[in-house]
Parts: sequence; structure tokens; C-alpha cells
Amino acid sequence: MKKRLEIELFEEHPNVNIYTIRFKNETTEIEKFLDKFPEGCEFDRDVDIIIKWLDNIGKRGALERYFRIEGKYKDNVFALPIENSNLRLYVIRLSDDILILGNGGIKKTKAYNKDPELNNIVEQIQSIDCLIKNKERQGSIQIKGKQLLGKLEFEI
Repeated sequence: MKKRLEIELFEEHPNVNIYTIRFKNETTEIEKFLDKFPEGCEFDRDVDIIIKWLDNIGKRGALERYFRIEGKYKDNVFALPIENSNLRLYVIRLSDDILILGNGGIKKTKAYNKDPELNNIVEQIQSIDCLIKNKERQGSIQIKGKQLLGKLEFEI
């Protein structure tokens, strides 16, 4: 079954725009991630690490060195944080100026593809990354500096 989604601006900073994914009639993917780990849970430290990295990215840009390589060689799927943590937040890093936040979860296995929940999240984000690349090639999406312009609604 196909699902409709939209890429929407989450935070704007001088050096980077941070977007997130929202499926139709749902909360954003970053909200879903944060809702899994409410304040006071056993993963407070891990959530704080991810928030610290997002703040750092907001100040300095989405530089590649701030991300853990995930996904496949041909895609833009990365994970936060790069330091030791029990959680992973999966993202699409389009450039130093544009980051799209996805969802994530608890890292229970050595590789994301060994965990069904994390694997589903990464595969979904890979599909969205592929759609963005195709729409950019077709000219219906444009990247201008830190802005993602065009029709940012998709169906996967």
C-alpha cells in the first residue's frame, strides 16, 4: 500500500536547514522518534547526545564528519550520533546545508539490517532519498543553498 508523505522544514539555522518527514495524517518522523523515548526513560542520556549533535549541526552545518555512515554507498542515508550510544536516528544528508530527519530506534544489533525495526526505517528513508534524487533529476525539486524547493510531497 502506498503512503503519502511530505518533506517539511523543521528548523532553520544560518548554516543549515533541517527538514523532517511527515506521513499523511501522522506526526513527523522526528516527533515519533522522540515520543519513543520520553523524558525520564532509561535512554535520556542517549537522547541528550542526539540533541547535542543536532544543536552542533544547527550551528556548523550538516558536515559529513558529524554522521555515521549507514545505508548503501549510493544513497545519502546516515545516522546520529557518531559517538557511542544505544540509539540511532536515521537521516538523509543532502548536503552540508540540508539535512532531513527521519526516525530511529534502539540499537540492539551490530548492523541495522539485522534488526527488523531499524531495517524497515532505513529502507523507508532510502526510498525517500531515491525519490528526492529522481525528482531533482526531473527538475521538480531544486536545491538552492540550504533550501529544498519544489513539490515536496511524495508517494512511496
